[in-house]
Amino acid sequence: MEKVLRSRSLPDLLEVMPAYFEENGFSSCFYFSAAPGTRGNAPEGLMEPMHHGFSPEVVRTYLAANFQRLDVVPRTAMALGVPVRWTEAWASVDATPEERGFLQLMRELEIGDGFTMPCYGPNGRDGYVGIGRMAENARVDEDALREMHMAAQAMHLRICEFLAGRQADDRPLSGREREVLDWVARGKSNSVIAEILGISVGTVDTYLRRIYDKLDVTDRTSAAVRGIGMGLIAA
Repeated sequence: MEKVLRSRSLPDLLEVMPAYFEENGFSSCFYFSAAPGTRGNAPEGLMEPMHHGFSPEVVRTYLAANFQRLDVVPRTAMALGVPVRWTEAWASVDATPEERGFLQLMRELEIGDGFTMPCYGPNGRDGYVGIGRMAENARVDEDALREMHMAAQAMHLRICEFLAGRQADDRPLSGREREVLDWVARGKSNSVIAEILGISVGTVDTYLRRIYDKLDVTDRTSAAVRGIGMGLIAA
């Protein structure tokens, strides 16, 4: 909790939480929150995704699978207000064929089991934290889950503070940079993007370096995830 409170920026905070969950036996985690008023129901309301310990393939597939509509776990956790185990959440609902297809896709990617913890914020900026890849000695007792839930909630409120001054129409990327990022998110190589946009591969490389710098990331997958989370490109 002290590290959460001492964090002075979003990147600082998003380094603290994965380390904390790993200490408790969970080597992967993710975080999503929704802009005020959306309650997380609209893709354009999604803000600041964090992921740690998942392969790029899992991240890309999850984001591309309309997870906000098909993943029953987050809405189960938000409704109950307590941490829920993924397998138990799925077992508790009468899933639609489309939802079962989503679950099967995640199983094929060997995402495993874990817990999702609901987080509530000001003016409807709610979110949730998921933790997975449990070690044999992972802390899964009621007291441990309550403690991690409190830590997740504190992290969420701290993020809300960091985001409080951000204007809704703030767009750090130029139009061309967003075009490049959009094609990156669709899995296109730099050479293909260059051909599509009618520019040189070197120019695409330059745009991509600018995108990395502006979004504070170092790879294509993280850039796509951050761009979707900030509403710069569509999911």
